[in-house]
Amino acid sequence: MKHLAATLFFVFLVVQTVVAQTGSWHPPGADASFPRTLLKASAVAQVQQALLRPERQALYASLYQSATAPPTSDNTSADGRRARATLAKNAAFVLLLDRQPGNAPLSAAEKAALLASAQALLESINTSVEVYATLSNPSSYNEWQWRSKELIDYLIAYDLLRGAGQTDADLAAGKRRLQEFVGNLDSQSVKPFRPVSFVSFEFYKQVKNNHALMTAAALGMAAVVLNDVGSATHVSRRPTAWINHGLFNIDNVLWQDAQRQSDPNAVAGYAEGPYYFKYAFLNCLPFFRAMGNFLPDNTLTYSFGGVSRPIRNPYYDPRYDQLYDWITAILLPDGRLPALEDSYVDMGMPELALTGKSRYVKPLHLGNLSTRQLNSLNTQLRDATVDMRAAYLAANLAPTAPTNPTLTALPQSGNLVFRSGNDSLASYLHVYGKSGAAQTNSGGHSQADASSFQLHANGQLLALDPGYLSYGRRDSLGKATNHNLILVDNAGPAIGAPSAPNDAPATIRNTFQTGKLAYGEVQTTYQTATITRKTLFIRNSYYLLADFVRSNAVHTYTWQLHGYGLENGPAATGSFTDKLAAGEGIWQKNGAGLLAHVTATGGASGYGKATNRHELTYNQSEKHTTLLVQKSGAAQTQFLAALAPFTTTPLSVATTSTATTAALAASSDYQDVVFAQADTVLTSDASNLLPLAVQADGLVNFYSTDAAGSFAQLFLEQGTVLYYGNMAHIRSAKRATLSWQRAEAGRYVGYASRATTLTVPLSTAPTAVTGPGVAGFSFDAVTRQLSITLTQASEFQVLLPAANGAVLPVELLTFAAVRQASSVLLTWKTASEHNNRGFAIERRTEGESQFQQVGFVAGQGTATAPQQYRFQDAGAPLAQVYYRLRQLDQDGKVTYSPVAVLAPATVAPTLSIAPVPAQDVVHISLAGLAEQPVQLTLIDQHGRTVLRQVVRREGQLTVRHLAPGLYFLRALDATGKPVGSSQKVLIAR
Repeated sequence: MKHLAATLFFVFLVVQTVVAQTGSWHPPGADASFPRTLLKASAVAQVQQALLRPERQALYASLYQSATAPPTSDNTSADGRRARATLAKNAAFVLLLDRQPGNAPLSAAEKAALLASAQALLESINTSVEVYATLSNPSSYNEWQWRSKELIDYLIAYDLLRGAGQTDADLAAGKRRLQEFVGNLDSQSVKPFRPVSFVSFEFYKQVKNNHALMTAAALGMAAVVLNDVGSATHVSRRPTAWINHGLFNIDNVLWQDAQRQSDPNAVAGYAEGPYYFKYAFLNCLPFFRAMGNFLPDNTLTYSFGGVSRPIRNPYYDPRYDQLYDWITAILLPDGRLPALEDSYVDMGMPELALTGKSRYVKPLHLGNLSTRQLNSLNTQLRDATVDMRAAYLAANLAPTAPTNPTLTALPQSGNLVFRSGNDSLASYLHVYGKSGAAQTNSGGHSQADASSFQLHANGQLLALDPGYLSYGRRDSLGKATNHNLILVDNAGPAIGAPSAPNDAPATIRNTFQTGKLAYGEVQTTYQTATITRKTLFIRNSYYLLADFVRSNAVHTYTWQLHGYGLENGPAATGSFTDKLAAGEGIWQKNGAGLLAHVTATGGASGYGKATNRHELTYNQSEKHTTLLVQKSGAAQTQFLAALAPFTTTPLSVATTSTATTAALAASSDYQDVVFAQADTVLTSDASNLLPLAVQADGLVNFYSTDAAGSFAQLFLEQGTVLYYGNMAHIRSAKRATLSWQRAEAGRYVGYASRATTLTVPLSTAPTAVTGPGVAGFSFDAVTRQLSITLTQASEFQVLLPAANGAVLPVELLTFAAVRQASSVLLTWKTASEHNNRGFAIERRTEGESQFQQVGFVAGQGTATAPQQYRFQDAGAPLAQVYYRLRQLDQDGKVTYSPVAVLAPATVAPTLSIAPVPAQDVVHISLAGLAEQPVQLTLIDQHGRTVLRQVVRREGQLTVRHLAPGLYFLRALDATGKPVGSSQKVLIAR
């Protein structure tokens, strides 16, 4: 009987153990070793070694001091709870690294104290979590932002202690408290709020913003760290529930839902703006990193609310790279986030080190910030919300230099950025233009900022967006009068509110960049007026803003610039110099200055100034002087502004407006004239700055000469011709936006916004004309005119022969190449020939280093009359190809013609798959398509979407979870157009 009782008791224990683990999470390929959050055990030695570097030594010394401090006794308030969780994490991290600030090992006493501190904090976690909503407080879930950050810190502390050698039994009491804490958060997040019996609100259905992401990331992190726990009775205490609720809702909020914060098919940013992206991802990044440590790069199925979805491990998912690409593309030169929407002015994002990709970790240059601001790496990583020092040190990535282009245009996220370089002193202008989901879903963090700009140069922010004091005070800085935009009768867009973004969608359009000019437009409508802000970045030196304002009624328009400087203010605020009588103002701070010279069509009606406020740091503001330029009594007008950063001597600018133009003339090493007009009529510049008159018929017209008085560059917006004196310096067969400039000796660069034929004067025949849209060119030796045929909007360059280069013994008038179906037709014309044996036609592709002969056409010997020739290259490749003529004299002498360049032939993209049939994985290959995201959709025979994934050129679909049968795969490019034909996918096992 005793044996039977013992046996029954043993069976009872086994059953209880199995039941207790109901809902534990053991996904395939999981690495159950500790630590698994911030780093793996194999990385500890490398992190220890990295502490020898001075900047990390200082950061670690600061963290060590925090980790060895006594805990606060406050375990009730949000501040107290967060402080205790932070201490537990930092203590566990120092214990794991086993290093003092000087990099010596910890003493036994130090280890014991750190362990005791972290363990006691884990065992005394306050596990209470507020309900989702109440009648008196429908947003009580706001407190979860603090609960989620506490929870993640405690989970990391537990994980690091396990990594430091503590066993499951050692930490059993703390583990139970953690499971209870996670269970309470999960339970409240899925429990409906019913103010009355027939109305129900659910957190994840109602909240599609940073709050949902933070909560979901904390649940996901819990599933990774506590994957082996379970509960027979409480679903919300099961890791399987946590990971499904967490990862499904992160995927939904960011990529799937109609109110999603981003877009899987493009670099679309984060709708709530840079700061709230950072705020949410201070939770998401540690979770994603833990997923990367815990699981391989795989795709598993996750479910929530009766919906299942295959989701790739977010640490490896390239969709997240689009978010990281976005935020690093718009950083200020000093490494800070631009203060867009509700964003603080003094924050960077060094926490991107947790991505594990050094290209997202950028240096910080914060020496010009106030001591009240986050002016060091240490203060950036330990701001008021969460301490990320341990995470940053564990990631162990050195910052990499930025590699941003001169022009970054991100229309889906609303960012138009101009840069003179990638160093901390570079000039930077950001013009804002959000529309679509990025604007619609920005909601309660959307400011009244459509078309607003900010400017940073020579290490200093000079033209301000106002920043963000705090959510409760967002109205004080977020209105139209706080932004660098145009007011209509002293009003602008409305500031956004929850579920109601600002009422002025704005679009970025017509962007391009050539050697010495970058251009882009932002267009928006508010207060019954349409504003198109057209920005020219001239020679990486200064900016021209041509603002076209149009309405059906008469208004007073006010152009605003909030500069970083205060008239008669202390040195800390910077200074403002009133030069309103000359149509300009000057701001200076920390050795950097900004000149703004502004005019309007027919001249401005008046110039004024005002004192306004901007954020200095969280809940602290300071004053600055705002320049106000008015145009009254007009239905439409144009403002034209020169924004010129400087360090010593500002640019010299004069107003030269006429009754029909807004015009400026600028003098430096170059002489520049520019005028804007409402219509495309041939109009003369009235500046008298240049020896000859400039005439042009564009909406915005720009012409420049260098110090020697020679042509430097020109620009026409929607024009056909520009004259300097009696000479047309450019003609276009069709109205287009055009740029043409002398880049250097022997090289010109240009741009046209559409297919057209351009004619420009040149002193000699070019050796090559290249560009993606160049179909052919010809040079008239008599008139000295180069004609370039473009088949699409295109940049192009023109190369001239070297001064000592050989010339043809025949006088070559034209040489052109054009595609005809699958062949290329070459034509050329000579004015005269002497002892000409003939022409060898030579061809070279991009992959070839030498020209190869593909044909020969006999010459006329000696001829004084013009001769015409042609050659059909039936074997022409579809790729970009170069042609030249090798002319042979009767005596064997050889000379060469200019090179003609043909763009690649248009090839229909194709989609292919393998293997057929498939079992677990389908390999995808895309051909004939530029590098861009392509959305793949797998559909079953009932028309249901069973799988969706984004790839670039090639990738794979995991289909092992799908039932055998026939499916259909289709691909759409970033514009929604089909890529190739749909493919049948047969799954057989």
